Amino acid sequence: MLENSLKKVAQILYSKVSSWNEKNDYRIPKLWDTFGYKGKEKREHGNGTISVNPYNFYYQSITEAILPLADEGINYLQSLSQIKKDKSSLSNSEWIKKSSVYGMQIRTFSAWDHDGDKKLELENSFGLKDTGTFIKTIALLPLIKKMGFDAIYTLPITKNSTRYKKGEMGSPYAVKNFFELDPVLYDPMADDLSIDEQFKALIEACHILGIRFIIDIIPRTSARDSDFILEHPDWFYWIKIEDLRDYGPPKLTLIKEFTKANEDNIELIYKDPAVQKHIKKFVPSPDRFAPQKWQSIKERCEKDKNLDFFELIEKEIGLTTAPAFSDCLNDPQPPWTDVTYLRLYLDHPVQSAKYVEEDQPPYILFDIIRGNIFKGKKPNKELWEKIANIIVHYQKNFGIDGARIDMGHALPKELEDMIISNARKVDPQFCFIAEELSMVAHKKAKESGYDMIIGDLWAREPRYYQGTLKKVLDILLQLEVPVFAACEIPDSPRAASRLGKREFSRFATALNFFLPNSVPFVTCGQEVYEVQPMNLGLDPQPESKYMLPKSDPLYGKLAFFDKYALHWTNEGADEMIALIEEVARIRKEYLDFMSKENFFKIPYNSKFVLAFGYKLFSEHEQQYLILVANADILRKRKVSLNLMKAGLFDVGKGRQIDCIYSLKGNKEYMYDFPQLTIEMETLDIKILKVK
Repeated sequence: MLENSLKKVAQILYSKVSSWNEKNDYRIPKLWDTFGYKGKEKREHGNGTISVNPYNFYYQSITEAILPLADEGINYLQSLSQIKKDKSSLSNSEWIKKSSVYGMQIRTFSAWDHDGDKKLELENSFGLKDTGTFIKTIALLPLIKKMGFDAIYTLPITKNSTRYKKGEMGSPYAVKNFFELDPVLYDPMADDLSIDEQFKALIEACHILGIRFIIDIIPRTSARDSDFILEHPDWFYWIKIEDLRDYGPPKLTLIKEFTKANEDNIELIYKDPAVQKHIKKFVPSPDRFAPQKWQSIKERCEKDKNLDFFELIEKEIGLTTAPAFSDCLNDPQPPWTDVTYLRLYLDHPVQSAKYVEEDQPPYILFDIIRGNIFKGKKPNKELWEKIANIIVHYQKNFGIDGARIDMGHALPKELEDMIISNARKVDPQFCFIAEELSMVAHKKAKESGYDMIIGDLWAREPRYYQGTLKKVLDILLQLEVPVFAACEIPDSPRAASRLGKREFSRFATALNFFLPNSVPFVTCGQEVYEVQPMNLGLDPQPESKYMLPKSDPLYGKLAFFDKYALHWTNEGADEMIALIEEVARIRKEYLDFMSKENFFKIPYNSKFVLAFGYKLFSEHEQQYLILVANADILRKRKVSLNLMKAGLFDVGKGRQIDCIYSLKGNKEYMYDFPQLTIEMETLDIKILKVK
């Protein structure tokens, strides 16, 4: 059956256009208007915003920039690979290798202070949302398309918990229900449609524009008050509320180093007094700890859906789920108070069982967390089936194209295989991204069925001043799966806050569209020089939570946990967007030739200068694309390259060389075969084509 959720949204918005009070001043960033909004209330302001009728603006974005590109008779609520197959076009099972990915958190990406009261509200003075929604995000898809992205990766969009929330909104990784969408993303502008219908409209719009949609799933942990608990309390680990005060990862005395549980140290771990004390805090699940009270709670909650079952468990039984913590021994991180681990086995790990008493209730410890290594004999089959069908649910109901599996490396291999195989039965071209932050794990990821890994370029690139970027090329060429070419990711500091600030951000962003064996990745906000990190999880900077001036209403806030909007009105943002658009256009033009097989390096005796290219061979002629980058923030350089040493013997007389792109504007060069001489500014990139 053909879905028309996007058309339904457009119809609802149109029906409300005339009801809008023209005296209301609803503002959006001017950058959001990529299609030339036409409305009598449109007014430009000197601060980078425009006033619009919201219903008319979002309606026009759909009817003028998206729906005209739709083909009749196509069901856009299936993966783009399936759609292309339906249109008799060959599907590429490795499409991610040729993609450019835009990463976003929806509630942040399309958020804005629309009524100008310097607050981001779930209901502003117009009765609408300042925070991001599925509907508002649809209006920004033309901007994403304009910048050349053909895939979107989102942080979790599932219903998250606010019970033990961090910040104002709670983490999207504290998943309360894997099969329900986050109600925060619902938009009252289309109040006749359910949140599922609104999400369907977003997916349809993406697929009409040729943009794939990749979600993030978290199968190893859940919110402390997961909806699973009411039916399956035994799927969780429990402690008494009175023990919550001093609960945390046990501080070992017999092992001093920062390491992980393994076969060699497991006995010593369990002999440690701190571990023995820690394990004794765990109790049976509430249905066994207090059967009568549990049955009463369950019956009441089944009759009255508004009752909070978890609150009743804590108050009447005195138990709570045990917070999760890191799998590293002697990790200074405190426990993760908003999430808990799911109980993947119904018995203790084989390697550890001999160190605990037979009647020991299920517990969380460094070995239990690593289900890929420490396994029990009794898999929690019903839970595994649930987990393995999360992605299938979003495939069959919404037509998503790919997924990143959070902590996939810590899952039992059998469960990981189930997740991947179940999704690929629905869509053989479904893409899986492994949460591997070390490029050493590339072989393991490929063997496990992943199409790519996140990698660690986001940490290497900001250290360009150490002269290490040149080594990155060699590493990338050795990988069996591609990595994200990223100078920042949602968990890391922002590129525009690193050494070199905006100059570095522009340099790294441009470079990442041409690195071999990688997938360009831009985190939402990178295009407007955002400096405030979304999270402090990786490689945090001193004072990293306070990168904004104190006068900024968003000072000290983190998008992962708080109400946050990107600084769309930052000066120079339009130039950065134009940069991304241009390098994406060049990459797309030569993408078919940008393979490891066509890659070559041009020798140059400086650790700060990268010179490489791709052979553009066709039946009729041999052409080359050459990229030169000066990764030095202090020195300009006159770079003289010997093309013969790169093996380009045929680039002699009669060949034409054009500088088709220059980051710093100067396209001049000298060519006297075999020497190609280029003047390079600091943190400069030039792209030349040899015809």
